[in-house]
Amino acid sequence: MNQKQLYIAIGAVVVLVLGGAYVAMKPKAVVNTQAAAPKVHPIHDDVTFARETKAYSMMPYAKAELEYEIYIPKDWTEVEAYDSLQENQDAILSRIAYYKSPMVSTLQMDLEINALKLKHEISAKNWLRDYLLNQGYTPQGEVNELSLKSANTYYIVAGSPAAPSSLEYVAARISGSWVLLSTFRTPLPLGNYVKYLQKKTVDSFKILYPKDEAVEDQKVFTLVDSIKFNYPVSWEVISTDFRDMNRLTVHLQNKGKAKNIEGYIRFLAVRRSRSTDLQTELDDQRKYFDNVMNLKVTKLISSDKSLAYNRFLFNRYEVYDVEPKKGKASPQEIHFLALGDKEWYIFAILFTPKEATHLYNWARNTQSFKEIVKAIK
Repeated sequence: MNQKQLYIAIGAVVVLVLGGAYVAMKPKAVVNTQAAAPKVHPIHDDVTFARETKAYSMMPYAKAELEYEIYIPKDWTEVEAYDSLQENQDAILSRIAYYKSPMVSTLQMDLEINALKLKHEISAKNWLRDYLLNQGYTPQGEVNELSLKSANTYYIVAGSPAAPSSLEYVAARISGSWVLLSTFRTPLPLGNYVKYLQKKTVDSFKILYPKDEAVEDQKVFTLVDSIKFNYPVSWEVISTDFRDMNRLTVHLQNKGKAKNIEGYIRFLAVRRSRSTDLQTELDDQRKYFDNVMNLKVTKLISSDKSLAYNRFLFNRYEVYDVEPKKGKASPQEIHFLALGDKEWYIFAILFTPKEATHLYNWARNTQSFKEIVKAIK
């Protein structure tokens, strides 16, 4: 090999080496290491919901007021899961329907419908809040009140080593003295995947022929010729005073299982005359708080008109926080009603535990009082 051929060979080697080094030094392509976004569920908007679901309906226990309808995906399976009627059991839900989704990888969703016979007047929102509290579930935000007899909310149920935690969306619907509960459960890993379907399915749940009546049977009380009202049978009239036909009083109360007083209502009807006026009578009500009940008002919570019959020219409904002047008794709440027409001043006072102290009693008492006020004639 002559010198020229030697230079050419060395140059070729240099080119190969430098070329390899150049390739080796080129930056590698960036690899996206983020997890792929969850796939979109086949039912993800109103069009696909209408196309891929069908209506299921049932009349539990042959009671027309409980006949319901709900839209569920066509590929879900209905499972036989009908419990016997539990009318006389406190706080025991009866399962009346159960549906399961196909498997999504190793996970599965389901939907359950339950029924419960209610014992006392209560709104759907407050019943649902109390139910979640007693079950130890973790609400996700406030309970959404659609009406007095309809409410929805999300909550989380903690899992175990054998099962993941679940995100659940539930609807409570009250018809007469019954509440129906529709619950869509999804494992948390599927929460975003099934978000639209979960809410849309539960929101489609409705009672076809709701019974718009009080939860409890009602009794009628006539306060001589001043007013007449209905009250729940779980409350009892404990005393009346008709000795002065110009100042009439009646007291009602309800008791718990331990016979302790859980709610108390006082009605006073004052016949209008030249010797009476509204301001004087309101001052007397304040004295009743101070001197008879030994309570002091600590806060005005709300002030508005009541739902009483429109015969009354004056109509006021106020809610106060109160506490005893002495001792360490729990704070209470007072609902105060003042009505006036051409012949009578009507005053009614509800004494109840506060919501934070006992949610169920507070919810029962306040709803009972509002229903009584609404029934005054």
